[in-house]
Amino acid sequence: METSEPASGLSTKSKFSTAHYAAVVSTIALIVSGGSLLFTKRAYDLAAAKDERELLEKEPVVDVQVAPNGKARSADLIIYIFNRGDINLVPQDITALHLLEHGDLYLSAARQSVEKLSTSLSLKSMGVIFPKSAATMKATVSGVTDGKDDWPKTGVDLTFTLRVRLADQGETLKTMSVTREIKPGP
Repeated sequence: METSEPASGLSTKSKFSTAHYAAVVSTIALIVSGGSLLFTKRAYDLAAAKDERELLEKEPVVDVQVAPNGKARSADLIIYIFNRGDINLVPQDITALHLLEHGDLYLSAARQSVEKLSTSLSLKSMGVIFPKSAATMKATVSGVTDGKDDWPKTGVDLTFTLRVRLADQGETLKTMSVTREIKPGP
């Protein structure tokens, strides 16, 4: 007796091969799609990081140098602003933040009356700072004193908040903080 393969057996084998082929192709397509998605996300992240770095490179640089001047609870300040951007800056003001242990700090510019001491000082006299240029201003920071106390023996961290207006379309007001340590007096 001769046995012959049923016609349905050949058909099952063909269906299995077609289904197997479709599963392999679908899996490969899914892997390629996922790889493409990861590559696209990585490229986007790199572009966003580059854009952020370029923006940070154009941010103004602000520095406040503090040096004791030998007077009770007083120090000289030099405020420095460098415009690294492509638009003009207009300095607005600087504020000395309150110290918990030592109270308010007062800022004064050269030739300023004692009656006009304030925790903030206008920087508008620095004028417009053009792109790639800098401006400096001298000031004094003072704490409340009875004339006998000097800066604490451990030194003090002074925090200043500066505001500058960017001459962009929105006249953006940018706030920056700077913390400096004033060393104890001799």
